Amino acid sequence: MQIIMRITKTPDLLPIAFTALILCLPVAARAQQQTPPPTPPVPMVPGVNPNGTEQDPALRHMTEQMSMRRNTQRQQQIVSDTAHLLQLAQQLNDDVSKSDKDQLSLSVVKDADEIEKLAKSIKEKMRDGS
Repeated sequence: MQIIMRITKTPDLLPIAFTALILCLPVAARAQQQTPPPTPPVPMVPGVNPNGTEQDPALRHMTEQMSMRRNTQRQQQIVSDTAHLLQLAQQLNDDVSKSDKDQLSLSVVKDADEIEKLAKSIKEKMRDGS
């Protein structure tokens, strides 16, 4: 306030102060007009609105039923793959016991690779369900 009073009393500084004030106004206006950064989108959850309230009960029931069917199908696939894994392991055991102690056939190595791939696949399916 005292600076403004001094400037207004000195006639030579009045045009300079007025010019500085005019030049600073657009900068101050832009600083006030800046918009805040956008909020990240809310992930969509079936049966729930973005604001967190539940949607139609029929829709929620349908999504639960679909989830249960997927879990049942996944479980059936795991059981089927596990039975196949057991069969391959028994076949590998028979082939290894028939082979010479110093030499394994190429088919035994391929069977072992297939068992390893199937076991990893079963493990991933089990992990996806939890």
